[in-house]
Amino acid sequence: MITGRDTVCAGDAINLSDSTVGGVWSSSDTAKAIVNPYTGLVTGVYGGSATITYATSPTCYVTKMVVINALLPIIGDTSVCAGSSTFFSDLTPGGAWSINNISVATINPSTGVAYGLASGITVVTYTLPNGCTRKQILQVIGLPLNYYVFGGGIYCEGTAGVTIGLNGSDTEINYKLYRNDTAVGDSLNGTGGAIFFGPIAPTGMYTIVGMNVRTGCSKQMSNVAVVGTTPANVPSVSITSSTGNDTVCLLAAATYSAVPVNGGPSPSYQWYVNGASAGTGPTYSYMPSNGDEISVTLFSTAVCALPGTADTSMIVSIIPRVSPTVSIYVLPSDTVCLFTPVTLEAASVYGGPSPVYRWMKNGISSAVGSSYTYLPEDGDHILAVIKSDYQCLNVDSAYSNIENITVQPLLIPTVSVTAHPGTTIGVGQYDTLVVTVLNGGTALHYQWEINSSAVPGATNDTFVSNTIADQDTVTCVVTSAEFCGGLPASAGLVITDTLIPTVYVSDIRSFENLRLAPNPNSGTFNIEGTLGGDVPAAKIDVTDVLGQLVYTLTEPMQKGLLKAKVSLDAGLTNGVYFVRISAGGAAAVKRFVLSR
Repeated sequence: MITGRDTVCAGDAINLSDSTVGGVWSSSDTAKAIVNPYTGLVTGVYGGSATITYATSPTCYVTKMVVINALLPIIGDTSVCAGSSTFFSDLTPGGAWSINNISVATINPSTGVAYGLASGITVVTYTLPNGCTRKQILQVIGLPLNYYVFGGGIYCEGTAGVTIGLNGSDTEINYKLYRNDTAVGDSLNGTGGAIFFGPIAPTGMYTIVGMNVRTGCSKQMSNVAVVGTTPANVPSVSITSSTGNDTVCLLAAATYSAVPVNGGPSPSYQWYVNGASAGTGPTYSYMPSNGDEISVTLFSTAVCALPGTADTSMIVSIIPRVSPTVSIYVLPSDTVCLFTPVTLEAASVYGGPSPVYRWMKNGISSAVGSSYTYLPEDGDHILAVIKSDYQCLNVDSAYSNIENITVQPLLIPTVSVTAHPGTTIGVGQYDTLVVTVLNGGTALHYQWEINSSAVPGATNDTFVSNTIADQDTVTCVVTSAEFCGGLPASAGLVITDTLIPTVYVSDIRSFENLRLAPNPNSGTFNIEGTLGGDVPAAKIDVTDVLGQLVYTLTEPMQKGLLKAKVSLDAGLTNGVYFVRISAGGAAAVKRFVLSR
């Protein structure tokens, strides 16, 4: 009788035996299972069943049915890089994953995810609940050797950048530079020694990854290089002089100082005079000649000084020593009227940029400044004293000319008016008015007025008129034209007509109801009246207060009736005018006021 298990896993083996010796083992289906004819070792080939026979002779044998449990092959990569994962699977479900060398790799029993730990070979096994297993060789490939990233740092703007390197490399490894996890530039092959990337300009965090070109396994090298920038410090230098400018007094020495910008903590200097080396240090003193060119070069020690040097120059002018002068001018004049202020202005030669002026009045200090305004008294003596700040002086003070101020009194005329024959006259009678002036000087201006209205042309000291009406006020305004004149004075008289008839008659005829309207008027008015008898026409004459004819008109009459319209010239000035109407030997005078 055959003893042993009656199941076997495909790919596995079981031992069968029989107590009778000398027999031979055979399988009914070698596609499903094979058996060693002498040992009875049965190996499962494919899922299914096979009959195993043990025979001692063709007619003497025994059989046993063996079931072969199927298990499909393991699917997955046979190699993985250390530090990376790979995935195994099997189409036969329900199994569990295991690995025989956990120092080389580990595997998740449920998912089949294997993680390489170290270089080496291990076996991955997939085991079903019935004990059947499948095995797969897994090779873990070692990573490139680790080296240290160095370099980077802060560089100055405007320069090429900085170098990043690796302190070692292997010949079969390709090394790639990454900026903020993004590959940059070309890869470098290992040399067996240190390798260098650069110059590197973009700022950021830099790493290096080494990859084995044969296995494809890669590793990030140790450390991170940081690249940053610092703004460039552009140096400059200027020159200041102890004289305050580019001029020097004749036969005098001057000290020149270099004023740096971005010179750094310990700058150095080289001075030149007309291109020849003259000295070092931040200052240089010497006695220059006219036209000398003094220059200095700054050697900056500032961080990121770009460029490292700067230079500047100055042309020196030599000026002689002089003495200041000052003169004064009086505005409006050195002769003024009483109560008129004067202003004295100082003008200097070699006074310098900020001269100081002091004003002396009658020997006493009275004011400071370039001008002096005050109310003078007759006989004042004014002079100015200058304190010069001009660069090259023999003496720094000077006195001006003396200005003598003359103050004249004001001329205010005293005026009186007299009338000849007097202030009481008849209608149409000539009266002569004469003005007398005291304290007016010799140059006088006259203007006669009637009832406060100026009489055109009446600008003499005598005024003659035969057209002055009853109660007219005749005034003369007098103004002195002397130097201290200008204040007007006036005097006047009231003229009385003792004979007031509005019509005087040369014969038996006379005007009745004679009217002039409107009055005052703007130059246009009407005249109406009647005259006894049959008179064909009337003559109308208009005169000004001086008796000058300004208008004439002959107007026809009907049965002694006068109706006339008068329109005067638009150029006539406002004032008092007289109308004389004559007809048939009769005449009458009317006064009116022109007011436009």
